[in-house]
Amino acid sequence: MPEQDQGIMTYFEAEAHSFVVRLWRENPDNSDEPGEWRGWLEHVQSGQRHYFRAVTDISRIVATYLGEADELAGQVFMPIQAEDDKE
Repeated sequence: MPEQDQGIMTYFEAEAHSFVVRLWRENPDNSDEPGEWRGWLEHVQSGQRHYFRAVTDISRIVATYLGEADELAGQVFMPIQAEDDKE
């Protein structure tokens, strides 16, 4: 890759955000009904983890990091760290 292209990529990487998403299905007591999807999204740069109960919340959480949803910032719940992560 030419040196100029590497400089451009470095510029864009400085503005990049990375996320890890984990999803799982929680089964209700009545196994005849499908379970509900739950999950967490972790912002890699800050280490903040956000738990959610609706998959549609993923876009709202990501938008707050991208600065595209200032009006939603107060509506997204604060990150919750697992008990093991607290010291």
